Amino acid sequence: MQKRIVSLTVCILFMLSLLGARVGYIALGEEYTVSKTLNTYSLKIDSIGPNVYYRDMTKANNNKTGYVAVIRPSAKCLGELNKIFSETEIDEITTELSKGYPIIKNLDEKPKSKLRYIQIFHTLKTDNRLNQIISKQSNGILNHIPDTVHTKSLSFSVDAQGRLLDGDMGEVINDGYDSPEGYVTSIDKRIQNITLEACKDMKQGCAIVMNVEDNSILACVNKPDESYLIKAFSRYAVGSVFKLVVCACALENDVDLTYNCTGSIVIGDTTFSCQNNNVHNTQNLKSALANSCNCYFVNIANTLGRDRLLDTAERLGFNDTIELFDKWYVKNATLPSYDDLGWLGELSLFGFGQGRLTVTPLQIGSFLCTVANNGQLNYPRLFLKTINNEGIQSDIDFPQSKAVLSESTCEKLLEYMTYVVTNGTGANAQGKAKKSAGKTATAQTGQYILSHEYLNTWFAGVYPCDNPKYAIVVMTEKGKSGSQDCCPIFRTIVDELENL
Repeated sequence: MQKRIVSLTVCILFMLSLLGARVGYIALGEEYTVSKTLNTYSLKIDSIGPNVYYRDMTKANNNKTGYVAVIRPSAKCLGELNKIFSETEIDEITTELSKGYPIIKNLDEKPKSKLRYIQIFHTLKTDNRLNQIISKQSNGILNHIPDTVHTKSLSFSVDAQGRLLDGDMGEVINDGYDSPEGYVTSIDKRIQNITLEACKDMKQGCAIVMNVEDNSILACVNKPDESYLIKAFSRYAVGSVFKLVVCACALENDVDLTYNCTGSIVIGDTTFSCQNNNVHNTQNLKSALANSCNCYFVNIANTLGRDRLLDTAERLGFNDTIELFDKWYVKNATLPSYDDLGWLGELSLFGFGQGRLTVTPLQIGSFLCTVANNGQLNYPRLFLKTINNEGIQSDIDFPQSKAVLSESTCEKLLEYMTYVVTNGTGANAQGKAKKSAGKTATAQTGQYILSHEYLNTWFAGVYPCDNPKYAIVVMTEKGKSGSQDCCPIFRTIVDELENL
């Protein structure tokens, strides 16, 4: 009874307010606009940007159904307000309707009550699992594809004084709102969710999973979620992960030294030490990689020299700037210059991934793809296809792959990376199937708070080691060690990949 009284009172107040309302248009804000024609009034129901798809053609945005109510300034609509709105909301709606034009209200869910006069329309919202990689604010996908806008609106007939005609429910105008037009990314929804879950306790950093066959990005996670930076595409101190590149250079040039590590090595007037001053004793290339012996890699970098090291790094794409999409450029790394490496101290630092060197996690992933793909370098890919308004798909062209490492080098390096996990610093990355391979790193950044230096910690590897399908890079900022911070995340990801 009380609801009926409230409804009747609202109707009476509304009709009185209409009598005193000004004739003509009163500014209604950005939610709706009056068309330029003299005999129609257009109300925008919703607008959306271009569609972004996962590689399985499910939507990564515009993928969730929402609802709105269109309420016209009539006593019949007012009489139905109490079926879906609270008394406070009814008061606010009545005030808005007194201007003489229909309004839109977002709904949390589709009304359960049957409505005859208030119209309910579905809209498209986004349940986003890609976070920064899709966000405009983080310079993601939506910032690099054409900013097309599709709208759904209602067109009402009005009289000569701009008043809605009684009983007119409006004509729906669909300006491409349901169009399939958009872009298909390489992201695999299942692997993205696996990686997100694996990184749930990561505070700062990123993880990227790539398909070794074509260098396509299958998952990309950034932490924290609200960070306005795609960290996988940003350059960081990489540390001992770069020893894989030095190792590849040594294998390509048939250099495999035996070296006695005493915990430190003097080059010129500079002393370099292994982490925690560990003494590794007699080391060859395989054992030095497994033990992450800095002294060994300082020694072999000076043996190989700057020409061969820079040549290998450049052939592997470390000096490239890639174009992920139209004018979306990513610089893979910052390499020390040829002149920089003329100083033995900088050359020594280069040998274990320190000094002026910074690298993106994406580039480390691409390098691992090359190793796992028998030395074939592919262009990294985030977009696979475009879709037009008719739903016709067109593949995006990429440069052809090229051989940059010998198959024997790749086979040997995969063997060494597997040994890192079975007998070295990467033991924590071993999954249930015991097929992990990779390299840890604890990289100095040169950034301090008080007397504490921030460290970037890494594990970069492939899976499964006997027939690699995935390259996976995990990097944390302000970490403790690659083994402690990143290996468990890698292990969690590969264990779940086994279930796909």
